Amino acid sequence: AQAPRYQIYYPYLLKEYRNRWFLIVKAKNGINLLNLALDRIISFQQLPNEPFVPYDGVDFEKYYSDLLGVTKNEKERAQKVILHIDPKNAPYIKTKPLHASQTILKEDETGMLFRIDVVLNFELEREILGFGELMQVIGPRFLKSRIAKRVAAAHLHYAGLKSTNAK
Repeated sequence: AQAPRYQIYYPYLLKEYRNRWFLIVKAKNGINLLNLALDRIISFQQLPNEPFVPYDGVDFEKYYSDLLGVTKNEKERAQKVILHIDPKNAPYIKTKPLHASQTILKEDETGMLFRIDVVLNFELEREILGFGELMQVIGPRFLKSRIAKRVAAAHLHYAGLKSTNAK
């Protein structure tokens, strides 16, 4: 476990993702926005002699409109992510889109090809990996390669070729 840190943060936004709440902040001595999971905050206190520094950067509604989850830095931009889902699960993706930007590109007996415009982050990878063999990344190449490496590493665990040291 990590040792607790004492830091002055300026809170700007509460955001929920998958029933977990995050506080979007900027550290007093930092320049980037950070997200802190509320369930990992041990305690907090108001500092009456510490003036609040308002955030004058991005519009938060726009800032979070192009991603799944909460993990993003201010320089990251959405990319065109092309995915394919098998025909049995295509109706699920149609009725419960992965993201508001979702567009169906093609649908046939092999399944559904669709596009979402999102930031490439951990939560996106987790969502894709959650579909296992039912979903395939067509592009971008970087994401396809990253998912392939993670699937290969998982295969090594299940094939008994790599130990996790989990008890």
